[in-house]
Amino acid sequence: METRFPQFQLVRDSNQLVWIGTLESNRERRYEIALYYPDNFPDDPPKVYPINPAITVWKDEQAGRLKHQYNDGHLCLYYPGDRSFAQQTTAATVIAVAAAWFFAYETWLESGKTYWPGIEAD
Repeated sequence: METRFPQFQLVRDSNQLVWIGTLESNRERRYEIALYYPDNFPDDPPKVYPINPAITVWKDEQAGRLKHQYNDGHLCLYYPGDRSFAQQTTAATVIAVAAAWFFAYETWLESGKTYWPGIEAD
């Protein structure tokens, strides 16, 4: 993380380790995010939450369905069934995938919320 994302700091929130920092998109928008390690890491991957600005990506707001985001607000960075994140996955890898998520998010906004680039699962 020091080499790839020096703007992130590792802190302790209660008993969890958290990387907190800011990503800047290629459209020069800044996103403060937090990467939380779950208690059962490395069996489960870290979770990334947008902090500032707060982001909620609605697939169907009336039905309360989120698109590429879980109900607790963490970003959907991979399809769980494909086991993209392995025990060897580093925080730097997860942050890089989060940066790609923000690119897709901005593209989705610019498309009038009609197009999310990349492969999507049902």
